[in-house]
Amino acid sequence: MVENFKDKNRRRAPRTDVAFSLTYGVEKPYSLRVLLGLNDDIDALMRDLSDSGVAMITKFELPRGAQLHIKFNFINLFLTGQERSRRMEISAEVVSCADLGKGSYRVGTRFNNISEEDKAAIRNFIKRSW
Repeated sequence: MVENFKDKNRRRAPRTDVAFSLTYGVEKPYSLRVLLGLNDDIDALMRDLSDSGVAMITKFELPRGAQLHIKFNFINLFLTGQERSRRMEISAEVVSCADLGKGSYRVGTRFNNISEEDKAAIRNFIKRSW
């Protein structure tokens, strides 16, 4: 079910606008994977990020409650050395889906399980982005 997108922050955690590429796979429901013909990870564009979830632009309409496995390389240009880049793989639940037209959807997700290290890295990035 596609919802009307309202430009308001419904997250409790601070977020920042980004333009990162990511990939995701549909874990549940399996019937959605079959219906969409999704065998491999899907490329998408991350539009905002918080330590509680991401919003992404994708070409698939995803229903609320769908379980995703999201993967992305997180690069913090404010840091140097090994701390600058981090690979994140996080399970998430779809909480909203808005039709943007022309075959694109804005999908909001909430992380199901995120490590404290990943949360800290995202929070540090957001603080420096403001």
